[in-house]
Amino acid sequence: MKTLLIVFGFSIISLFNQAQIISSNTYIRTCINKLECASISNSSLLFYDENKNSLYLKIDFNNFKTGQDSLDNWLDDLSETALYYKAPFPPENFLGLSNNQHKNFTLRGQTYMNGVWLDQTIELSLYSSENSITSASNIGNNFDNYKVNFSLSVVPKDFKLHKKPHHLTETIFIGIALGRINQLKPESRPLLGEAYNH
Repeated sequence: MKTLLIVFGFSIISLFNQAQIISSNTYIRTCINKLECASISNSSLLFYDENKNSLYLKIDFNNFKTGQDSLDNWLDDLSETALYYKAPFPPENFLGLSNNQHKNFTLRGQTYMNGVWLDQTIELSLYSSENSITSASNIGNNFDNYKVNFSLSVVPKDFKLHKKPHHLTETIFIGIALGRINQLKPESRPLLGEAYNH
């Protein structure tokens, strides 16, 4: 009986660890009628898929709402859709970083939102965490050793957002600060929807 309880306990802990997904701090900003609108949320998701050697971002704009209509109305045109970004990212990009070092990369990927795919190039900085040393022998799937900074801009008209009630026309800036990378596991793939299979 005691052995059964121990096995059950480890199974529960294992399931919890597998299901735990770490979100990333994200800032979004645009203007409506010359009024700047912005919001910050720790809710974007970054994944690395070792099978496809690709990096994925998912942003659910609903998570940026404050609960105050007067502050949130500009987000209404974004709340019915999520933004996805995907780009090839070879595993060797993770190698050769030690304590508090960083590398810069130009990623040629695609952004998906509101049923529209567009090619988009971004500049990404990859950082190693403090007290981490990475090499070809220990990279494994330990993405906790890395943080990323990058930004991308979305033109509402490109994604047919200008046709929605608030008629967003100004560029939407999206910034990820010290983003946390999650290993993409089979059970997490549905979170990426069409972006994963495209």
